[in-house]
Amino acid sequence: MNLFDLSLEELRGYRPDMTKKRDFDTFWDEKINESNSQPLHCEVKGVEGIDPTILHEELYFDGFRNSRIRVRVLSLKQNRSSKLLVHYHGYAWNFNSVSDYYKYVYLGFTVALVDVRGQNLATPDHAHYENGGPMGWMTLGIVNPNNYYYLHVYMDCYRAVEALKNIFEVSSISVMGASQGGALSIAVGALHKGVTKIISEITFLSHFQRSVKISTDGPYPEIYKFFKYHDQHHELEERVYDTLSYFDCMNLADKITAEVMMTVGLEDTVCPPSTVFAVYNAISSKKEIRVYPEHAHGGFTQHEEFKMKFLMKE
Repeated sequence: MNLFDLSLEELRGYRPDMTKKRDFDTFWDEKINESNSQPLHCEVKGVEGIDPTILHEELYFDGFRNSRIRVRVLSLKQNRSSKLLVHYHGYAWNFNSVSDYYKYVYLGFTVALVDVRGQNLATPDHAHYENGGPMGWMTLGIVNPNNYYYLHVYMDCYRAVEALKNIFEVSSISVMGASQGGALSIAVGALHKGVTKIISEITFLSHFQRSVKISTDGPYPEIYKFFKYHDQHHELEERVYDTLSYFDCMNLADKITAEVMMTVGLEDTVCPPSTVFAVYNAISSKKEIRVYPEHAHGGFTQHEEFKMKFLMKE
C-alpha cells in the first residue's frame, strides 16, 4: 500500500469539527418546503431495451426551480417490483449503460438511473448562476448557497425520489452511487426520510477545506484554481467555504437514519480517505465501511457482491 493520507488507525478515529452554520437545518427545511411546493409534471415514455424480459422506461420531471430531469427506469415486465433502487452517477459525463444494472432488476428491484443536470445530453442545466468558474461545475454559483450548482443537484435528486413515488408503487427506497453519486446518495439519504438503505462508495463532496488542500486529481482542484486565478480570491475564500458548508456530506451525515454501507480506497487522491471517513464517522445509524488498501478511486470489482448482499438482507 502506498499511503497517501492518514493511517487506517488514524482514519477510524478521524472526527474533524463540523462546519455547519447556525441555520443549516433551517436552510434545508426551507429548500425541501420549496421543492414540495413546486409541481413535478411527470411524464413516462417507453423505450427500446436489450433484454425482452425487462421493461425500459424514461421518466421526465421538473427539476428544482428549472430544468427537465431524466430518469431511466428498469423493471421486470411481468412483475414490477415495489422495491426501488435509485442510482446516482459520478462526476462529469453519465456513461452508465442500463445493462450494467440488470443484475439488480433480477434481484427483485425496480432500478432508477438519475441524470445529473448539465452532465448528460438528455438533461441540460437551465439555471442561471451569479458567477462562473475555471472549468466544470464545482464553482458555479459558489459564492451564494441559495444559487450554488449543487443546491439544484441535491434537490433534483431528492425530487427524483418524489417523482418515482408519484408514478410507481414503492414499498422501500434504497439509494446508491460512487464518487459524486456516493455524495448524492448521502445527501438524499439525509434529506429524504423515506430512504432505508444507502450505498455510498468513495464519497465525494465532503470535508471541503481538507479536500481542496490535499486532493491532487478529479474535481476538487477546480475550487483550488478558482482561488488561484481569481483576482479577489482572498476576499472570496470565506464566502466560498461558507457556501460549501451547506453541501458538505460530513455536515449532512448526522441527519441519516438509514442503514449505510460505504467504501474507501486508501490510495485515493481524488476523494482522500480522511474526507470519506469524516462522513462515515459522523453517521450515527447502523453502518459499515469496506476498506480497500491497495486501491485508489474505485476499481473494487470484488465489492459488487457485497453491495448485492447488503441490498438483499432484511
